[in-house]
Amino acid sequence: MMWWLASVVGHRTPQGLSSVVSPNWYITAAGSGRFWLWHGQAGAVVRLHRVDVPGCSLLVVGCCTTSDTELSGIAVRIACGDMAALAEVDGSRVVIAVRADDVWAAGDLAGQCPVFYGCFKGQVVVGSHAGALAELVGRSLNREWLAARLLVPSASDVWWTQSPWHGVRTVRPGWLLHVNPDGKATTKRWLDLDVPRAGLADGSQALRAALRRAVSVRVAAAEMPTVDLSGGLDSSTVALLAARAAPAPVRALTLTVNGVEDASAAAHAAGTVSGMAYKQLEIPDAVLPYSDLDRPLIVDEPADHLVAGAWVRWWRRCLAEDGSDVHLSGDGGDGVLFALPSYLADLASPHTLRTLWRHANGWARLRNQAPHTLVRAAMALRGTPYREAFVRAADRLIQGDSGPIGWARLISWIDLGGAGTLATSEARHLVASYLRRHAEEHTTPAVPGRFGIGDATAWLSLNAYARGLRSEVAVAATCGITLQSPYLDDGVVRACWSVPASVRTTPEQPKPLLRHAVDGLVPASVVNRRTKGDYTALSYRGLHRNADAIDHVLTSSQLGSLGLIDVESMRAELRKGAAGLPIRLGAFDTVLGMELWLRAIEVN
Repeated sequence: MMWWLASVVGHRTPQGLSSVVSPNWYITAAGSGRFWLWHGQAGAVVRLHRVDVPGCSLLVVGCCTTSDTELSGIAVRIACGDMAALAEVDGSRVVIAVRADDVWAAGDLAGQCPVFYGCFKGQVVVGSHAGALAELVGRSLNREWLAARLLVPSASDVWWTQSPWHGVRTVRPGWLLHVNPDGKATTKRWLDLDVPRAGLADGSQALRAALRRAVSVRVAAAEMPTVDLSGGLDSSTVALLAARAAPAPVRALTLTVNGVEDASAAAHAAGTVSGMAYKQLEIPDAVLPYSDLDRPLIVDEPADHLVAGAWVRWWRRCLAEDGSDVHLSGDGGDGVLFALPSYLADLASPHTLRTLWRHANGWARLRNQAPHTLVRAAMALRGTPYREAFVRAADRLIQGDSGPIGWARLISWIDLGGAGTLATSEARHLVASYLRRHAEEHTTPAVPGRFGIGDATAWLSLNAYARGLRSEVAVAATCGITLQSPYLDDGVVRACWSVPASVRTTPEQPKPLLRHAVDGLVPASVVNRRTKGDYTALSYRGLHRNADAIDHVLTSSQLGSLGLIDVESMRAELRKGAAGLPIRLGAFDTVLGMELWLRAIEVN
């Protein structure tokens, strides 16, 4: 991971930047009097690409799969005013164009590489980390943002443009930050993806090409690449593509858990290619979820995976000890290949009613729900304007009404999540006001394309996931590992969103788009596998083993002090989970993860 910080206006670097700049940063100037500061610790895959042409300096930081020759052509077009050319810079990256009289910056489409910005001593500062900018603009927690991130975690268009800190804002995926010669920063939507209309044949061909490019560029730049191989389709695809692209055997690793069948599926997949050195590792009890909570990970923003800090540290150190410099994972596969069940609303029309019933019947059988319940929810969502849905959600929050139960709850413009039952009335009112303000300002979802309900909600869910994943990347970097997720490359995201949600998500066949894309590349045993390993037992074991430590954390709860969480409700959930009774683990982890983040930043 590469940290970067930029002062984009003025003829000098403002005093005070030294508070966030360490000795191993170096300076590169782009444009007249504009100073760019880049952190020097990055691998061959994640690096600074720079192309200079008359009228434009183009800087790309991250994993860029576009060649320098192509970047030069893009820079020439940008110098001539064609800002749409930025869309052709592929990979998982931030791109910054410095012209004679202005600066433009954009993050990736998935949301793993956001652009943060603020104002410091009259100058616009831009960076990869909200915390670094907070050190400049004032380290004041944004309580409203924290509450929204807790209660509506998947509604990223609601909270995306802000951060945990007052004065630090974020550029939406598909939006551009523009800093004019007077130092005024504005954002505007610059990307307009087409309505998804492609079928499985065309979409899978585009996905296959994009994945091959994403994997092969990373493997070619690495000295000792390693890959996840869980036995599922997502990681198996990345692992097998890597094995075929690498000049030497790629090391593939599987984490094993008693009672989970993934390891046998992974071993079979590994045996189908010659360019793979395969290894299995058993997860020790000492690193179960919720272990070592007195040593919280220090990351830029709250993230659910902080509850598994001990496991994350152990796993990354295993990779480092194995000699890995770049590790490829299947993370993000679900986010780009699945749509939320809200896509059923796109089928609630006279022309597609039979398809709606077919999908509803299929999901109803899988989820033990009545199909007519899903159909009614889809038709109701189809007739609910975006703005009205948010006003209703705000009312439900205040009333403490979580809405429909089961899968029908997800057939909605906005999922209130499970943390509402753990939140205080004050927090619910805070987020309700946030939702109403968002509804006043937006009549449609803030997405960079002409999407239906299913594609829009899936996009926002992907953005939320990817923004949280960046903290895992940061932790891996502290162990010397460059963690990469090829599924989050712009080219892969575009390929997936060329196909309608109702085509790439079906009850009959998991991930049909990827299955078509990897036909002939991945063994039939993996492609046709219908089961998926369930690892929730690890979480319940961790809750039971570490209940006292979690309770100790809650004793001095920062979220409780902020008035956002009812600590006794959290304790009640802890007791249930520790006893092996089912709880909403996702909501519990969201709350505890934010609690651990607050404790870590308090100490540091």
